[in-house]
Amino acid sequence: MNRKFLLVLVTLIFVGLAGWLFFVKKDGKPAAADNQLLQQHPELATLNDLIAQYPGNDSLLYSRAEAYYELEAYDEALTDLNEALKLDSLQPMYYHLLADVLLDYARPNDSRRAIEVLKLANRRFPNRIPTLLKLSEFQLIVKKHGDALATLDQILQRDPQNAEAFYMAGRVALDQGDTTNALSSLQKSVILDAENRDAWIFLGRIFSLRNNPTAVQCFDNALRVDSTDLQAREYKGAYFKRIGAFDKAFKIYRDIIVRNPDYANAYFDMGVMYLDMDSLPQAYTSFDIATKTDPLFVKAYYWRGQTAEAQGNLPAALADYRQAYGMSPRYEEAKQAKIRLERTENQ
Repeated sequence: MNRKFLLVLVTLIFVGLAGWLFFVKKDGKPAAADNQLLQQHPELATLNDLIAQYPGNDSLLYSRAEAYYELEAYDEALTDLNEALKLDSLQPMYYHLLADVLLDYARPNDSRRAIEVLKLANRRFPNRIPTLLKLSEFQLIVKKHGDALATLDQILQRDPQNAEAFYMAGRVALDQGDTTNALSSLQKSVILDAENRDAWIFLGRIFSLRNNPTAVQCFDNALRVDSTDLQAREYKGAYFKRIGAFDKAFKIYRDIIVRNPDYANAYFDMGVMYLDMDSLPQAYTSFDIATKTDPLFVKAYYWRGQTAEAQGNLPAALADYRQAYGMSPRYEEAKQAKIRLERTENQ
């Protein structure tokens, strides 16, 4: 295709996209932050003053769009990104942030629009690997596995040793339920980049599901990269819980709680182990703390109910089943437990 014609075509696509962004509104979705509160935000106040002084500065508009995005003020972020792209359409990160905003805004068709933005960026910057990686990530999020693998293949044709592309290929395979290919791709990723914490964690999770002790080494490698990573510690504890090494698991979970007393998953996992050990009072206490540290922890309410029922406290159990079901009507176990105890109550 003629290069000049292609450039004109891409420009027309961009202009159409920019026009759509300028006029698109919330369709009744409430704002994450009141406009007055936004104006009082210190970072935004500084950026507002700078933009008033330099109204044609696209980088300032981009920075303000980032701030709006962090505050979930998506309309405002879209407006600033639209203006920044009008001023300079050759900045890849503007497209990346625009895609992020659309994906998180999550109105009808926003995920499709986010991918179209990244495809447009890829046409403008065809050799830019970070853009292709982001496109593959978004394609994975919307379950377009074939498209994601095709995008990753483009990367590997240009750079056969790209560790991030192998990592993403592993993620795609894992999302498809193909743990064998996921394992192969993730192992290639960490061979090429031993500092990829996320790849080590996914490897550890796969080995953990197979009850393979290599999982511990993988989680330890993730912690070598980031010793503050509580998620890697949690997964390591879950592996020991899975194989019945409760003493090691308890030690890890207690260490997590020392580091972060509000880490609800650690209390929950300890509660499950206490239940397995028939230590009902300790189990109830653990689930109770989990609900208090995370009031939206639906499973913790259900399992606290299970523990209360095992202790013979049926009113408390029914209250927890109702709480769990009310918070998550698709939680089938909570629904059935609620129905069962309600029948008993009415007899």
